[in-house]
Amino acid sequence: MGQLWATNSLGGFLANPKIDKVLQFSAQPILRFRQFTELKNAFGKQSGETFNWDKIANVSTVGGRLIETNTMHQTEQVISKGTMTIYEYGNSIPFTRKLELLSQFDVEEMIKKGLLNDYVKVMDGLVERQMNQTVLRYVGTTASGGTLTTNGTATANNTSALNKYHVKNMVDELVKRNVPPWDGEDYICIGSVEAIRGILDDLESTKYYVVEGYKNLLAGEVGRYYGCRFIRDNWATRYEYSETGLTAPIKTGYWDAGSSVSMDAYVFGQGAVAEAVAQPEGVIPKEVSDYGRSKGLAWYSVGGYKIIWDDEPNARIIKWDSAS
Repeated sequence: MGQLWATNSLGGFLANPKIDKVLQFSAQPILRFRQFTELKNAFGKQSGETFNWDKIANVSTVGGRLIETNTMHQTEQVISKGTMTIYEYGNSIPFTRKLELLSQFDVEEMIKKGLLNDYVKVMDGLVERQMNQTVLRYVGTTASGGTLTTNGTATANNTSALNKYHVKNMVDELVKRNVPPWDGEDYICIGSVEAIRGILDDLESTKYYVVEGYKNLLAGEVGRYYGCRFIRDNWATRYEYSETGLTAPIKTGYWDAGSSVSMDAYVFGQGAVAEAVAQPEGVIPKEVSDYGRSKGLAWYSVGGYKIIWDDEPNARIIKWDSAS
């Protein structure tokens, strides 16, 4: 239906002799996951809808000592293809010329802000859904015990809040896999409010951030511990985004609000999710019709996201997870 003057809740309330001059918007999340994608600059317009890139695995056998009269050891590197499909994404809000003429507010600015809020949810939701394809799943079976599975399925139930012990285990696993730290020094953990709560007190009490500051803080960053920077998220880790169903129901399952046992978290380094952009996101106007009476705005982008390493032994993302 869009925005129109005839219905109060859709526009009629925008004029009133005693109306507050400040528009009040629903609370919104900020981009958390999108900031960690790796942009593939080779993609652009007129490039088709499929984007491929080469993935080079480690050498198959390790080199060693040579015997003078024998030939040099030989091995190989397995090369595989990463494939990403490019899609259109967007959302729109139509509005009438009458609404624009009678409103005491700037209707276009109001709609632009609403569309921006929607875009943030979609982009972060898309990236989180790709991270969720990782085959590495870590479950906190006790406060000082955990299990790691490598087939994409958690086989145990989470009974522990995220804590220093579990963080060390996940970071150590990435180090053992030779996963490069995200910024050359630290790994990244993006977690729900509930998941980060388990580690937050330790981050605050140990004061890992010196007075003069630590690099540039990332969006949502709340602290650092054991070579890992922590990002608190209130959207994609807590809601199940569906790009086709246009819904995002709150995640349930192993969430325990009382003990902060769960909700999702991801620990990763470089090479997590690739991004290809054919047209960057932006707000575009609707073609005016009906003699200028029918108007509208939309956010629109053409691109895609894809987990880079989704196989063993090359996986680079560990999900804090549970069987139920």
